Amino acid sequence: MARLASTLEDRPLPAADDVEVLAVLPRASDLVVVATDDSGNPLGVAWCHFHDPPLVLDEHGEPLPELVLAVTESARGEGVGSALIEAIASETAERSSTLTLNVHLRNPSVRLYMRSGFWVAGKGRGIFGVAMSRSLRDQ
Repeated sequence: MARLASTLEDRPLPAADDVEVLAVLPRASDLVVVATDDSGNPLGVAWCHFHDPPLVLDEHGEPLPELVLAVTESARGEGVGSALIEAIASETAERSSTLTLNVHLRNPSVRLYMRSGFWVAGKGRGIFGVAMSRSLRDQ
């Protein structure tokens, strides 16, 4: 799933040892949520971690947690991504006032993120990366 989270829809999956894939892999301390079908097959995964270097800092200069999301092609448009975002947001709200993410300008999931309450917070990673943030104060 980390490979899926590290590419665009019309691009081939990166290698498992690609630097971008390794950078977003969840760590043992990260919050991870997996969506499965009735047979236990994974439909999507989301995790929240502190990336180094951080994508966005809070008003005190502290790093904010970053969401990573991947949904299998067959499950897109079925509400899986929204459910994963809400699960991560709910759990993260106990620890942070804001959730962030990095998304490529061409990634169609930008619409999902905007519907889920994220707004553009500035330049993200890479040439076409956009940093987005969502307030968790009212969770």
